[in-house]
Amino acid sequence: MPRSFMPIAAAFAPNYTLGDVLVAAKYFFLGSEKSLRGGESIGKLEKTFGRYMGVSQAVSFDSGRSGFYAILQALGIGEGDEVILQAFTTVALANTIQLFGAKPVYVDIEERSLNMDPDKLEEKVTVKTKAIIIQHTFGNPADVDRILAIAKKHNLKTIEDCAHSLGAEHRGEKIGKFADAAFFSFGRDKVISAVAGGMVIAKDADVVRKIEDIQEGLSFPSAKAIRKNLLHPIVTFKALHIYNLFSLGKVMMFVAFKLRFLDKAYTAEEKKGEVQKDFAKKMPNALAAIALRQLEKVDRFNIHRTEISKIYKENINPKKAALTKTLIGDKNIFLWYTIMVKDKRKLIAAAAKKNIILGDWFPQVVGPIEVDLEKAGYAKGSCPVAEKISLQCVNLPTHHNIHEEEAWKVAGFINSFEG
Repeated sequence: MPRSFMPIAAAFAPNYTLGDVLVAAKYFFLGSEKSLRGGESIGKLEKTFGRYMGVSQAVSFDSGRSGFYAILQALGIGEGDEVILQAFTTVALANTIQLFGAKPVYVDIEERSLNMDPDKLEEKVTVKTKAIIIQHTFGNPADVDRILAIAKKHNLKTIEDCAHSLGAEHRGEKIGKFADAAFFSFGRDKVISAVAGGMVIAKDADVVRKIEDIQEGLSFPSAKAIRKNLLHPIVTFKALHIYNLFSLGKVMMFVAFKLRFLDKAYTAEEKKGEVQKDFAKKMPNALAAIALRQLEKVDRFNIHRTEISKIYKENINPKKAALTKTLIGDKNIFLWYTIMVKDKRKLIAAAAKKNIILGDWFPQVVGPIEVDLEKAGYAKGSCPVAEKISLQCVNLPTHHNIHEEEAWKVAGFINSFEG
């Protein structure tokens, strides 16, 4: 199908290739309940991921948030504890912290890195603080050294949120290997995607064993849930290629979600903070098979993201948009290339009319936009930089379906935009 029917989109089945879709179709149409759930792909994925990260053991889960849940449990986070995280983040973290009876405590961010501001971290530490989450926003490494120094000073556990940053590096070492434990996501718009899935690594062997025990005690998702996930790459890959062919792709996606053939990234319960403790599951075999294929391509994907981001960096007029910054010596893998503008709603709407679908993460300090901030434990006005950035940041596409000429078109549009 000609590329002329495809939109320039920040997140629309960004990573899937035809081979991934064929694997999903094989399991969707031919997979038995047993092969959908358990199988050799799970162990292969854990071993391959461990080799990629240079660790002896990696533990898989059905999502990054399930992996985060296992880490909190393994580290002994409980009733009355406080866990520090940055504002400008996802409600999935706050919900999971609160499941343990713990309290999420938000720290403001740096305006250009979009990561936690170490200068504002220590003032949030109390006698109840037990852990700090180090988020590497959109693939940009946080100021790991300064955050770890504060954690060490106060004898706090550290957890790296690597949902956006598989393959990113700090001082030549892969992100995820600095904190006590780290979790990664294979969600639909992440660095690699299996529609759902996640992985955990940890420094201490005892913590790894605890996480393995937690994983062992979980069940697999139902066969129905797995098949619904498998349908996602099949439908979205096709819809992407006919998106502008008499709007067939748009209609296809609308109908698929309306009839609940596909699930959205967040459930209504998650947005309300009403997640149950049994949400965590094992990584199913069928999705692990897709993740394995994706993992083989991760370095190629990230090189492409970096090359596309270079076009944006060198050609977007800084008078039109503020650009993000990366610490000297660190490697940003640019899950998206993020800019800050005065009126992002107007820019996003104008871009859509030009067949350019830009991203809006995070639309408020704890996303998505429907989240009740009070229930998420966030006090309005407490993190003013994050609140400002959530009104300004726009995500530009970097994935492998974006070609150089399309990146030039996006940069040209932003330079010509009057808003």
